[in-house]
Amino acid sequence: MMFTIREIMKATGGRLIRGSAKKQVRGVSTDSRTIKAGDLFVALVGEHFDGHRFAREVVQAGAAGILVSRENVDAPADVPLILVADTTRAFGRLAAFHRSRFKIPVVAITGSAGKTSTKELTAAVLGTKYKVLFNKGTENNHVGVPRTLLQMTRRHQAAVIEVGTNHPGEIAWLGEIVRPTVAVFTNIGASHLAGFGDLEGVFAEKSSLLDHLAPKGTVILNADDPFLARIVKMKRPQKILTYGTQKKAGVHVQKIVMDGAGFRVTLKDKKVFFLPSLAQGNVMNALAALSCARILKVPTAKAVKALASSVPPKGRMVVHDLKGVLLIDDTYNANPVSCRNALKALSLIPRRGKAFFVVGDMLELGPEARRWHEEVGEEAARAGVDQVISVGDLARHIGTRARRRKKSLLARHVAGKDEALRILFADVRPGDVVLVKGSRGMRMEEIVEKVLQLGKG
Repeated sequence: MMFTIREIMKATGGRLIRGSAKKQVRGVSTDSRTIKAGDLFVALVGEHFDGHRFAREVVQAGAAGILVSRENVDAPADVPLILVADTTRAFGRLAAFHRSRFKIPVVAITGSAGKTSTKELTAAVLGTKYKVLFNKGTENNHVGVPRTLLQMTRRHQAAVIEVGTNHPGEIAWLGEIVRPTVAVFTNIGASHLAGFGDLEGVFAEKSSLLDHLAPKGTVILNADDPFLARIVKMKRPQKILTYGTQKKAGVHVQKIVMDGAGFRVTLKDKKVFFLPSLAQGNVMNALAALSCARILKVPTAKAVKALASSVPPKGRMVVHDLKGVLLIDDTYNANPVSCRNALKALSLIPRRGKAFFVVGDMLELGPEARRWHEEVGEEAARAGVDQVISVGDLARHIGTRARRRKKSLLARHVAGKDEALRILFADVRPGDVVLVKGSRGMRMEEIVEKVLQLGKG
């Protein structure tokens, strides 16, 4: 990657207030701790940080220029300073400029649940034919997406970009930056309702990605989702490919059978593939990846081989066998859709003992948060859970509703994760299955980490 200061000014709408416009930068960084000589440093500003404070430090590390949103910056006079109104927006505009340099397929993936798993599976499948750029972890927001795109080089032949949101307008902004040639929609469900109000608001936000899809691009969507089915009826110039259990789906699954530590899936063309995942919902993510393979002409044989060797991302239905106890780590995040999928998976796992559901609050669900937690409680009872251990004021409603529906179920609400751990170590026996889940802000992975530390000791 190479930019002149003049190119950065043009891309961001910035004004040079110090230094030479002819100078070049070899990279872009937002982290003062990892900046390299020749990089442009973008001084992002957040609620609890201000990159401007590290100006002198990054110059000492070799920064070739700084993108700033204020003039009084402590940096040597010969270091180029580009002044913009908002460094975060400017960072996105610079990434959009860099993206425009490349004429390669770019897949954007959005939805309420399954985005990261779909991204990982799609990158693996496309990787059998192309050199693929994709977000690492969940770098799917207004900082992570630009950061990923700025890593694009001439070596890359395709890109897979996960696009997330927690407030109105973020998908439209990221779509403008990514400008995808393929747009994948996994599902529409109750996530971040505090920002979007209701499911209609979620659908409006997610579907705004369509406004930035290439005119000759392709829409890939889950035909089983009633909200996404609306897109099929929209008058749009792009090709549409659907996937799911509906017979009319372009990539149609006929049979899903649990087979040991995964699912054996039969498609309508009688092709069969194995997916090493205990989450049946992940089959839909695999279908989305196969749909991308079809559009980008990846041979099916190579695609299904990649699926068969896939590994779930950290915190997403990762199974640990601890001396006969199955511990399922699905702690990365939680909303009603992902909880329903996790509990469905739990219900399908053969077990000799009891099923425990250790669950934290599902955050950002707005005024209907209690109702959504109660619905998960209903699902827990239907899934055959024997004991619910809830952490958090909202999660309490999961256990209460589960107990109301299933009288034999034990619902225990605890003040914190340490108490939950004490219950687990007192009650769990070989043959039992323990599912741990909760929103990112609840940090339920701390329970998993402690169990692994003590359980393997």
